[in-house]
Amino acid sequence: MSVCRPLSSEASMILGSGLVAPLRSWIEANGTGEKEAERGRAIPRARARNCFPWLWTWVGALSVSLAGCAYLPKDSRPATPIAPPAMAATVSSVGPDAFSLSSEWPRNFWWRSLRCPELDRVLHLALTSNPDLRATRQRVHQAWAMAAGARSRYLPSVGVRPWLANSSMGVWGFPGSSFFGPFGTNSFFFADIIPLFGNYHVDLWGEDRARVRAAVGEARAEESEVAVTRLLLGATVARSYVRLAAAQEELLLARRRETVARELLSLSRVRGSHGVDSLFPVHTAEERLESARQDVAALERESQSLRNEIARLAGQGPDWGRTLVASEASFPRRFPLPERIAFDLLGHRPDVAVARWRAQAAAEQVKVAKTAFYPNLNLVAWLGFQTLNFPTLFLSPGLPLMYMAGPAITLPIFEGGRLTAQLESVAAEYSIAVERYNSVLLSAVQQVADALVSWQEAVQDLEAQERAVQAATANVELAQRLFASGLNVRQDLLEMQYRLAEEESRLSMRHAQHVDSAVGLLVALGGGFEPAAVSEWPRKEL
Repeated sequence: MSVCRPLSSEASMILGSGLVAPLRSWIEANGTGEKEAERGRAIPRARARNCFPWLWTWVGALSVSLAGCAYLPKDSRPATPIAPPAMAATVSSVGPDAFSLSSEWPRNFWWRSLRCPELDRVLHLALTSNPDLRATRQRVHQAWAMAAGARSRYLPSVGVRPWLANSSMGVWGFPGSSFFGPFGTNSFFFADIIPLFGNYHVDLWGEDRARVRAAVGEARAEESEVAVTRLLLGATVARSYVRLAAAQEELLLARRRETVARELLSLSRVRGSHGVDSLFPVHTAEERLESARQDVAALERESQSLRNEIARLAGQGPDWGRTLVASEASFPRRFPLPERIAFDLLGHRPDVAVARWRAQAAAEQVKVAKTAFYPNLNLVAWLGFQTLNFPTLFLSPGLPLMYMAGPAITLPIFEGGRLTAQLESVAAEYSIAVERYNSVLLSAVQQVADALVSWQEAVQDLEAQERAVQAATANVELAQRLFASGLNVRQDLLEMQYRLAEEESRLSMRHAQHVDSAVGLLVALGGGFEPAAVSEWPRKEL
């Protein structure tokens, strides 16, 4: 006789389900219902204990994901840009209250203040045909293209690739031991073709914006480099043209000295042959004649060399240089400076603007390096075809599509010091760029001070030489009156004319130096350069 015992709650649930009714007779026959029930209660507890390590693993992974960034080292003390040095004492040394510290002079096309139409024509041709300047402009296009490429990170990227050409294609074999059930012991080949990809970078920490600002800073720096090249090219052409005009004037005066020296030599020989004078005047005249001939030859060579140089700078051949018309009379005899001169070097010096833009771009690169310490998020998607039977990839009436979409997170936790080294490198680049800016600024101030001193010295030398020419001219006029009245000989008149030609040649040189010093001051003040606005830097987060 069998003994019926109460069933446990778990057994009641099983019997109540009606799915395993034969179990009831087996329990009644063996009488082990309580033992089986106890075993059934132990299984969930064991499974729960086995799940604890995996639970703690996932909790730890979640915590790391939330914290998910590498250790960001403490910022080192970066270099700081200096303020523009004071120039009040330097300016006052040129002349008391001569100049103010703010004005719109010089303006763009600064060479037009020299009032020389031929120089304006030559410079216009040089600024449009010089190969070096055109190459510098191409670098500007290249820099802006790179900035546009950096801006493309704001938008999602989608790529379509042709079938079986430059596509992601793979074939993997799976052994039969990897499958169970009716597919066991059967091997499969998995094939996929993924021609369509999509990606979008989520700019969580401002990395993309910093990259764009850095690229724009480099593009602005290249634009300022064009202004530097343009300014230096214009200054070189202007100075060469001024020197050519002076050489042409000095060549005429040297030929006049040669003519006077030849007359003096002829007269001295006549007087020596008649016993009136000794041979000293003859030798002196011969020395002067040879010196004048050498000056003529040297000035002719210099003039031709200057013509060739101007032609090269203008992007032309040497034959074009021979057609240049250069005359010192085309320049004003005195080049006065305006009452107010701009000394805002940050706004009117292209080389200072270049250094400042590059320093700002370096500051943005520091921010990009800092964002590498934080998690990176990309939204990725792709679409393709897949099959476990390779022939059906092309023979199946329906396309076996395969797709994926979701976030891709990068957590820089352990990088072995790579991110720290990269940050220190770009921080050093920023400090180098700032110190280079400081050096350029100091050099700019020095060049302006030197240009003011050169201009003041050239004005004083020009005024002194003008007085010397006036005295030599008065001597010639006096000698002419004495010779006309018979109180002087022709040799004395020729001597005065030769000295006047020498003083006029020196005056031509002083005038060329005066104009050259004015060009130097115009260039030192930036030549009317108007840069784009530069945002305030260094940035506070640096």
